[in-house]
Amino acid sequence: MYGFFLACILLSPLPFGSNRPWAWNLCALMFSLIGLKYFVQVLLGKRQLVNFSSVSVSIFLFCIPMAWAIVQAYNPPVASWAHPFWKLAAEQLNTPIQAHISVDPEETWTALMRLLSYGIVFFLSLQFNRNSDNAALTFKALAYTGFVYALYGIIEHLGNFNMILWFEKWSYQQSLTSTFVNRNSYATYAGLTLVTSIPLLFNSMQPSLKYGLSSNYGRQYFYEHLLIRGWFPLILTFTIITALLLSQSRGGFLSTAFAIISLVIVLLVSGKINRKNRLFSIVSLLTIVFWIVFSKGFDILMLRFDALDIESKGRELVYDLVAKASYENSWLGLGYGTFEHSFRLYRDESINAFYDKAHNTYLENLFELGWLQASALFLSIIWLALICLRGVWLRQRNWLYPALGFAASVLVGTHAFVDFSLQIPAIAYTYALILGAGVAQSFPSRRE
Repeated sequence: MYGFFLACILLSPLPFGSNRPWAWNLCALMFSLIGLKYFVQVLLGKRQLVNFSSVSVSIFLFCIPMAWAIVQAYNPPVASWAHPFWKLAAEQLNTPIQAHISVDPEETWTALMRLLSYGIVFFLSLQFNRNSDNAALTFKALAYTGFVYALYGIIEHLGNFNMILWFEKWSYQQSLTSTFVNRNSYATYAGLTLVTSIPLLFNSMQPSLKYGLSSNYGRQYFYEHLLIRGWFPLILTFTIITALLLSQSRGGFLSTAFAIISLVIVLLVSGKINRKNRLFSIVSLLTIVFWIVFSKGFDILMLRFDALDIESKGRELVYDLVAKASYENSWLGLGYGTFEHSFRLYRDESINAFYDKAHNTYLENLFELGWLQASALFLSIIWLALICLRGVWLRQRNWLYPALGFAASVLVGTHAFVDFSLQIPAIAYTYALILGAGVAQSFPSRRE
């Protein structure tokens, strides 16, 4: 069952990041069935339910926005809570219409289904990846899968095939998007798989430092051992980095860089990287930075940074309108998942482009759910990220896994300020899998 669960997540980026109704409905159905089967096995005594008291706080917080989304989609308990749009529609059509808090209840139900499926993936990952062998397989499989998607994207991009699978590419034709439609979405996915490739690099480089780097023999042994036995993790890592750069995503590049730097800092401060390996870690990081700076992809990315002011002006106007609208509906919200429709009620002539997303997940959730409910959702994820951070200090073995959970949280949390990658199902599933594995490995074995 674990293998099937993992395969579903690894294959989720194939149909446009599962960002199509049939794809996310199919994924939600599959994960629900897996979760149901798991709980039936628990009731029959065939499996043991892993339960940590610290995670219960996050589960409680996560349930708050889910419960409120149900209230938004159903009939409001207080008539005055309904959005004025429904009263206006009833007057214009001259017929009674059932009022709701949500501007579009159908979209709210869909968004709720997707959010619940993300929670199921996290919970199943927490259960399955308590086993350290499963956790190792999870991160290795994600790294290998990221390599395959990156390699496909590079071949498609450099070959000018202008295709996404067997469909003709209709947007971002000058950028690498792999099986995703949006380059920023793929950049986030590439960043997540790059983070999961770190254990492969670590395991291949650790034996190479057997004699240190202070002597000529130690350095010679390091390079020979690394090239002979550690060549594939290096190729895998540089392939994903190349694909990330060719995506030309500014937010994806910066958030990935910030996540990796945060990971190195955490490992250095926690003392998990000993003195013998600290110099090597710094030199390796500088080597990667040097290669990025002098690569062709970085030059293209810099051109994108030069155009930042022009593009950001439109988003700043959207941010201002969304902030004002969320302030007016700070308690009730306008309906979870309804941004595309509800934003039309507030946009004015200053907004020329079409926006079906706010390009800021935090503002969009505040706009849709209300401040209290959206804050509970944010805190539930932050709480889990902090559990991973604490796990780096608690664990004596496999401490790299919770560190990766924290780094992945930094990556998606940073990118969510400027884009909507977390709203793409394949990315949300992948992140939930990584976070669940990181949390599961954040506690000493004796705690179980």
